[in-house]
Amino acid sequence: MVKAMKTKVGNPLRKLVLIKLADNASDQGECWPSYQHIADQCEIDRSTVRKHIKHLEAQGLVRIENREGPKGNSTNLYYLTLRNPVGQNSTPVGPESTGVGPQPTPPVGPESTRTSHSFEPVTEPVEQTVAAAPSAKKKTPKFDPMTCKPANVSEQTWADWCQHRREIRKPLTATTCAKQAKTLAGHHAPDAVINQSISNGWTGLFPEKVLPGAQPRGSRQSNEPDFNDSSWAEGLMVRT
Repeated sequence: MVKAMKTKVGNPLRKLVLIKLADNASDQGECWPSYQHIADQCEIDRSTVRKHIKHLEAQGLVRIENREGPKGNSTNLYYLTLRNPVGQNSTPVGPESTGVGPQPTPPVGPESTRTSHSFEPVTEPVEQTVAAAPSAKKKTPKFDPMTCKPANVSEQTWADWCQHRREIRKPLTATTCAKQAKTLAGHHAPDAVINQSISNGWTGLFPEKVLPGAQPRGSRQSNEPDFNDSSWAEGLMVRT
């Protein structure tokens, strides 16, 4: 195979055919692939294969021996003669020459053709330095909505709101906190807006539902009696 790679033949396709023959050759330099097999492996047509093999024979790089099959069909046996190519002063072996050489070893079957893996690409391992190696993915810290409490909301009310959103499986995000802080900005009773949403199980805040002067939900109405109020007895005179 190495000698075939280094041999100059004057044509790239002819070189490819020679390398294919060397790939299939035994240690004695003999092989018997069909024209179609070589054509399929080299991705060229049969007539091109036949033409280049004749040229290789004329150059003294290949010797062809014809064999008669048991059913009257004939096959070619190829001998690689890379060690003794035809020189400038020697007479090349003609296309019709059968040549004389050692008796070939008959193939066992269609699977007897030797196959080399010399054309398979070799992937070399790449060593990565510590600096070039990908770093482990850093874990993103969990968001705490208490860090985004609106300035005009009490800490306890905001904590209750955060807990409410967790209980209804709608936890607050940084984006939601920013939007709600903007919604509550400038409102006269932001705590009442939040408490209203908690009491009703709402996920959003509706400041327009808490009007100025309205008492928060759950507070005592002014017209309800206060039995602990003793101011009604002020100014009364007690007789003795």
